[in-house]
Amino acid sequence: MKRSSILLVAGIVTAFAAPVAWANGEVTGTVRLADAAPKAVPIPVAKDSGTCGREAPNEAVLAGEHGALRNVVVFVKDAHFEGKLAPSAGASLDQKQCRYIPHVQALTVGTPLSLMNNDGILHNVHANDTGMTVFNVAMPIKGQKLPIPMRKPGLVKLQCDAGHTWMNGWIYVFDHPYFAVTDQHGTFSIKDLPPGEHTLELWHEPADGKGAGVRTTAKVVVQSGAVAHLDLTLKL
Repeated sequence: MKRSSILLVAGIVTAFAAPVAWANGEVTGTVRLADAAPKAVPIPVAKDSGTCGREAPNEAVLAGEHGALRNVVVFVKDAHFEGKLAPSAGASLDQKQCRYIPHVQALTVGTPLSLMNNDGILHNVHANDTGMTVFNVAMPIKGQKLPIPMRKPGLVKLQCDAGHTWMNGWIYVFDHPYFAVTDQHGTFSIKDLPPGEHTLELWHEPADGKGAGVRTTAKVVVQSGAVAHLDLTLKL
């Protein structure tokens, strides 16, 4: 009897109350290292030093002031997106001074990734998803550009097979728009999130270059039309 009364009241409210306008919210935050940053030892260059230099920077862990951690991919783990997914604007992967630039990026499925070679030597972009080749492209010509569509979600590791063993990078591909990559200050912003409780997942590449990286999660409550802020730490 009690349950029937509740349903009746709900029906009356639905019939006579003005509709509630729900606005999406935003999550912002900062990601910092839980421990001291490991020493970034440069990597010796064994080939094409005239273009690549004698040493390559170690980009596995880029930590700034107070441990602010760059290149952390932050995304909504329980995302349910309905609608047409727009491609990520201006998505590119440059090969310059024997580095992949950007080192870490995140894109939506269907985005045409523009591969570029700004070095006057042979480079190769070999993209793997858990050991399976996503694409494998040789680029021998300086100024060469080639669009590659990102067709499926997942984590993609990049490696150069043209003798530049230190060249690596990462691309995280999503089937929803609720993701971000932390900047040099460790900050991120994910906009247009539906109200409610969400689970955020953080991913960072392996500090030692082995394996598929480090992950952790955090809960956040998004309120209608509001900004939720999180200060997070990540142990590598």
